[in-house]
Amino acid sequence: MSKLAINGGPKIRTKLFPSQITTGEEEAQAAAAVIRSGRLSHFRGSWNKNFYGGEQIQALENEWAKKFNVKSAISVNSATSGLIVACGAIGLAPGDEVIVTPWSMSCSATAPLWWNAIPVFCDIEYDHYCLDPRSIEERITDRTKAIIVVDLFGQPYSYEINKIARKYGLIIIEDAAQAIGSHLYGKDTSDRNETLAAGTIGDIGIYSLTHGKHLTSGEGGVIVTDNEDLAFKCQLIRNHAEAVINDMNISDEHNKDELSNNMLGLNVRMTEVTAAIARCQLQKLDGFIEEKQKNVKRLHEALEDIPAIKPSPIRDNCTHSYYVQSFKWDAEAAGIHRDKYIEAVKAELTPEEGRESEGVPIGCGYIKPLNLFPLFQNGRLYGGTSYPFNLAPRGNMAENYAPGSCPVAERLWKDELFLWRLQSLPLTVEDINDVGQAFSKVWENRRELKI
Repeated sequence: MSKLAINGGPKIRTKLFPSQITTGEEEAQAAAAVIRSGRLSHFRGSWNKNFYGGEQIQALENEWAKKFNVKSAISVNSATSGLIVACGAIGLAPGDEVIVTPWSMSCSATAPLWWNAIPVFCDIEYDHYCLDPRSIEERITDRTKAIIVVDLFGQPYSYEINKIARKYGLIIIEDAAQAIGSHLYGKDTSDRNETLAAGTIGDIGIYSLTHGKHLTSGEGGVIVTDNEDLAFKCQLIRNHAEAVINDMNISDEHNKDELSNNMLGLNVRMTEVTAAIARCQLQKLDGFIEEKQKNVKRLHEALEDIPAIKPSPIRDNCTHSYYVQSFKWDAEAAGIHRDKYIEAVKAELTPEEGRESEGVPIGCGYIKPLNLFPLFQNGRLYGGTSYPFNLAPRGNMAENYAPGSCPVAERLWKDELFLWRLQSLPLTVEDINDVGQAFSKVWENRRELKI
């Protein structure tokens, strides 16, 4: 008789895991106060005091800047919008090349396309999954304008990339959507003897407030920078730049003529309600991360007797805020492929309450590398044309986007890496024991999976 649930045996767990809801009475009261005020947004798309938004927006931006020790914080309606805004603020032009990662949410690679610049994929580090500095330097050309780095899974990217950027005069946009609250310590930054928060290591950083992130206000994002010129350009692009510039007086401190040659605006403004909720969440950040890190330690211990599973390491001189918890699978030690093992483990467990349709929150390989998406494989975009890919000397970038061009990312995706977001749940000892027992049960009975 089979012991494994995937083959008809009894499950380890039958009740749902607890819901990852981090909002409470504080957020409800803050949102209600804004609603009672009758002013859900104070923004105006013209050059006046309301160009910068209302009380909650400005309070959030001030508190965010203070928390992360930066000069400017600019709220937006999503981290995706933040990336697009940042790409516009640095002045990307058609045909410019931007180094991007193949392993992240798609917006980390597609943001340059909104300004008709061309994403160039580089491979990732085998241990830490962020962009590999060696791969970056191999793919820089005289058309490269910027690097979009992603602090993947919850830890900062390698500071070696900053050295490469300075060497070639490139701008770094840091996508810190998954790593808010993580830090890079000064002795790894060589020329800056200080501790840097994820999101502030590059020239301009972006955080996410969408559902499931460390902090959430439903949707939302925040851009940070110490560069006052970039900050103002981000504020313009966020809020109808071309109309605002038209309204500016000749005596204004900003160069109206220079801005008018380089600014096309959007409307990606955050609401007052969203900002009020985000302010409450920001106060809870340190506690959230501390709880995640405790859960990670306990979950690591629950799996430590399975030789085919290795927890992903933390980069030297960094902290990790664990947006997800990742592991490598050794198929040779196990005698079975990762996918078959994880499928059996998931059969022993249950989904999260409120997200039942998503299944057990354990996944294989993270995401398919972005360079393999149809957008890049086909090299077609506006009206089905090859623009802007055809602006590159390398034609439609077929070689850069081809299967095998980012071998580390593809290897991890196909065979080795698995991850979960269980560490984000308010786990009990019983919950952690169930996870450990599910993995152990399948390991001990893995011969059933070979039949």
